Parts: sequence; structure tokens; C-alpha cells
Amino acid sequence: MSQAAVHVGIDCGKSRLDAALFPAVAHRQVANTPEGHQELAIWIKEQGAVRVGLEASGGYERPVRDALVAVGLEVHVLDPARVRYFAKAKGQWAKTDPIDARVIAEFTACMAGGPSVVPDRAREELAGLVRTRRALVDKRADLRKVATAAPEAAREAVDAAIEALSRSIAKLDDTLTRQVHSSPIIKQTVERLVTAPGIGPVVAVSLAALAPELGRLTGGQMAALAGVAPFPDDSGERSGRRRIAGGRADLRRVLYMAAMVAATHTKGIVAAFYQRLIKAGKPPKLAITACMRKLLTRLNAMLAHAQTWNEQAGLKA
Repeated sequence: MSQAAVHVGIDCGKSRLDAALFPAVAHRQVANTPEGHQELAIWIKEQGAVRVGLEASGGYERPVRDALVAVGLEVHVLDPARVRYFAKAKGQWAKTDPIDARVIAEFTACMAGGPSVVPDRAREELAGLVRTRRALVDKRADLRKVATAAPEAAREAVDAAIEALSRSIAKLDDTLTRQVHSSPIIKQTVERLVTAPGIGPVVAVSLAALAPELGRLTGGQMAALAGVAPFPDDSGERSGRRRIAGGRADLRRVLYMAAMVAATHTKGIVAAFYQRLIKAGKPPKLAITACMRKLLTRLNAMLAHAQTWNEQAGLKA
């Protein structure tokens, strides 16, 4: 009787890592430090593991991920929501770090095979800069709202904070520009993206950083990745309303802004599509969501064929 393949699940915390095996029962806890990563890599190799799974956890998983990939292990970064749904489906309601590691290991064993992690540090740093910029822009917008109703005694302080944030955003923009130009692949992607309607330099950089899969997946897969794919809700004779769900919230936000501009402030395929939906009685929010998917699908095809935007192109990808 052949021995079952060994899979490893890792629950990543800021200061420590909990690893568990499946189907074997074993647990290992190490510090989330370079020394701990080396210790964990040796232990995993000793177990003869064929695949390692770890949840995305706000960046805490990246150092150990890179360390394990560097020693030749097959590593997969998992969506935490999918792992949690898996645990609930099993009736596993208890939640501790060792239990979570065991669930991750079992999920890793059960999941369909997909591409393992290939760390792209340049893109990850760019994505971090994009998210930081977004946070600063949001704070500035909040302060501008406060400024309209702020008492005179507080106006100077609010205005100073807004100016400081604006200077920080400008510095980040310069850093983003340097980062883009330092990577020929990202630079080329951005140059192609800005040829599309509704996409300026900031949105183009955001898409390149937050959706590195653009041009590598099918249009339907990209729509699901961004959370703009309408999923059916039918049962028996009932035909339910299609709804979007899941996906990358930060990517969807960027895509929403681009689709809004393309649909309502430009002319072309996306704007004409939006007008057809509105004339057909579709709610504006639903129409914009449909435009998000159409724009994303065309951008995906555009990059897949290494082209710039073409209103007449009928590319499929």
C-alpha cells in the first residue's frame, strides 16, 4: 500500500509560525525570523512534504514564503476566506493557531493543483506603495470634508495636515515613477494600459501592481479574480438575480474608478456599452459593474496579445 503524500500547512503570525502536517499528525512552532524559517525548512524537508500551503496574512507570510521557495519547496499562498469556508464545511469551529495550521494543511492536500508561488519582489513593493498612496489619499479626502465644517480655530491645523499629506502623496508619486521605470516589464505594461479609456498613470500603475495576472489568465478568470464576475443563483424553477462576490477589493476599487471615467467621461466601446445598458433600463450601479468587467476583459486580451488599446479589436483572452 502506497504511503499518502505529506502536505504542510503554516499559520503565519507576526512573531511566530505554526506548521502542521496532513495526513500525518505533527506540529512545529518556530519564530517568524530568518533562523525560524531555516529551522522550519529543514523540518519540512525531513517530512518529505510535496506541497506547502500558507494563508495570505497581510505580508507576515512573505519572508517564510520566500525562504521555503529558495530551498526548492512547492509553496502556495491561499485565500484565507476559502480556507475558513473549508473549515466550516468540515464542522471545524474551534480556532487556534495549531488547529488553523492543520486545516490549512488539509486544504492544501485537497485543493486542485495550480501554479506555485514565484516571488516578485519588485511588484510586491510597488503594490505596497500603491496601497500606501491610496491610504494617504483617503485620509486627505476625509480631512477635506472635515475642513468644510471645521471651526475657525481648527481650520489652520486641518489645512496644515492636508498640505502635509499632499506633499507626502507627491513624494510617493515620484517613488512610484522610479519604481516603474526600474522594471522594464512593469514599465511596458503601464505604457500599454494608459492607452485605454479611463486609465491614467496612477490607475495604470495600480493595475500593474495589484493584478500581475493580467494577460496571463482568461477573461472570465480575471473577472472572478477582481470580483466582478456575476455568479448565478438558480434553484429549480427559480432564476435568482446574478451577483458579484469575492475577489480583490483593492483591485476592484481601482477598476471601478477607471470604468466610471471610461463610461461617463469618454467616447468609445465602454461608453457606448454603458449607454445601451442604461437605455435598456439597467440601474447605473449594475451598468458600471458590467462596464468594469468589459473593460477588464479587454485589458486582459490587450496585454495577452502585447498590444495597445484598439477600439475595433475583437481580441479574446
